[in-house]
Amino acid sequence: MVLPLHNGGLIIEFNNELLAKWLQGTEGKTLLMEQLGPMTCIQKQTFPIVGQYLPINLPLSNVDLLHRIKKNNNLPDETTAFMHWIKPPQCQSNEQRKAFTMIHLRDAHMANSILQEGICITNEHITVHKDKKEPIHYAKCQKFGHIAHNCKTLVDTYATCGGSHHTTTCNAYQTECCINCKTQNHASWSCSCPIFKQCCEELDKKYPENRMPYFPMDMDWTLVI
Repeated sequence: MVLPLHNGGLIIEFNNELLAKWLQGTEGKTLLMEQLGPMTCIQKQTFPIVGQYLPINLPLSNVDLLHRIKKNNNLPDETTAFMHWIKPPQCQSNEQRKAFTMIHLRDAHMANSILQEGICITNEHITVHKDKKEPIHYAKCQKFGHIAHNCKTLVDTYATCGGSHHTTTCNAYQTECCINCKTQNHASWSCSCPIFKQCCEELDKKYPENRMPYFPMDMDWTLVI
């Protein structure tokens, strides 16, 4: 199955695991790139998990930090691809001390093992869960289901108060208004938003594995919902 992406890329899924592994090797990759063109860039699949409440002063891009994490958790060198903050540091509040991070792993077996047992980072046991696909939410208009290229909105809409202005110019910090529900009992970014929940349910129907706590493999325990 070939799934086109909005950025012009392609996701290719194979029914045969041996074929998928062969195409990741030098010979298979070379033949595939000959068919797709010399400018093609092939990226291996990663298995993202969310690490909760890490100190925001951690240098996630630091190679030494990744090495220590692998060593302390007995992880193979090639296991962890990279880590990044889910909310960019420049968007974190001055009072904030901890935040969620995305940990990308190259091996599904190891990802599921960490999902079962957790992971130790800087001598602290971190709770984790599998990253789920969520509805596309465009930050300019706060609406669901489209990206910047398809948005017809001309002005910014602040996700908290619903006003027609950028985040940095908002003076109504205590006001909450949801653009999608047209109500004032929650903000547009709230996970309790009925429209957001409805979009999540539709996404789960389209991608059943989204409801699974583990990455589905050939072991029965990874297929639970």
